[in-house]
Amino acid sequence: MSTIREVAKHAGVSIGTVSKVLNGSDERVDPASKERILESIRALRYKPPPFEKNQKAAIANNLGMIVPDLTERPLQRHGYVHLLLDGVLEHAALRGWSVTIFADKMWDDVGNAVRRKYDGRCDGLIVVAPQPAHDIVPSLHRRGEPVVQIGSTAWLNGISSVDIDNFGVGRVIAEHLISLGHTRLGYVTQTRAQLSAIERLAGFSSLDCASVTVFEQGHDESLDVIAKKIFDLGSERPTGIMGWHDGTALPIIAALRKLGLDVPGDVSVAGVDNSWDAKEAGIELTTVDNPLHRIGHIAASMTIDRVLNPSMPAEIIKLPPVLVVKSSTGPAPR
Repeated sequence: MSTIREVAKHAGVSIGTVSKVLNGSDERVDPASKERILESIRALRYKPPPFEKNQKAAIANNLGMIVPDLTERPLQRHGYVHLLLDGVLEHAALRGWSVTIFADKMWDDVGNAVRRKYDGRCDGLIVVAPQPAHDIVPSLHRRGEPVVQIGSTAWLNGISSVDIDNFGVGRVIAEHLISLGHTRLGYVTQTRAQLSAIERLAGFSSLDCASVTVFEQGHDESLDVIAKKIFDLGSERPTGIMGWHDGTALPIIAALRKLGLDVPGDVSVAGVDNSWDAKEAGIELTTVDNPLHRIGHIAASMTIDRVLNPSMPAEIIKLPPVLVVKSSTGPAPR
């Protein structure tokens, strides 16, 4: 196993300079030197030991699962994370590996957090729904860490990801609504910064036989406001609406009904995830089943395989969408 001294020699710098890069305190390190150090770390497959233990690095048989923002009662509040974690834990246990969940919001201090939390503790990392605006995936990749994304398609070469086919998700819902006679469609999203939301909109808008209006929820704007905007369009309102996930579709249905619109008589609404929320709300929501348990299972397998065989090529896996038709969608109104 390589040492920090060997990394320094390989990069042609001092041990102290390598340490600065590892600790994220490299503001004064020459960019060319930093790149040589990161290249040496990758080439030598160097893994620093934990901060508190002066020991040689070795495979710990431990996966890290990084979630961007877990708050109070995270597993009850986030069914999405719960189901992913089930799949990760199940596969890791079958392989004799453990899983560490990093449940704090840490995107803003990537360098120090990576060094403090992951070095020597995790052999590979599963990152949930990272976005290009975050530096977490590039930071880990530069250091040679095996990384697999879930919840967003990998945008960097050499990074693996597994997710539902989000373009296909949008397209299959549009095809369903158009088959019911809807020609004016609406897409409700909380943000266009999420890769999955962008990909789903692209699929939803890909058919020429229907027009699509996008309703984007502002930062402090409730979905009641979006529903009122839809209502105020009168005879020009979209009659078939897709929420970018169930957590958007369900409040839209409730808000439209408060305004006196019948769902699906006046407006059909569909979501994505086939989540528990719809069942608990007593709404028969047409949705796309998101195989989160399977995604977690595959992600754990991909990560462990890449730890054991670092030369494996990156993969981008997109699982086909399965539409679950229920009573929130129906024929377009005359």
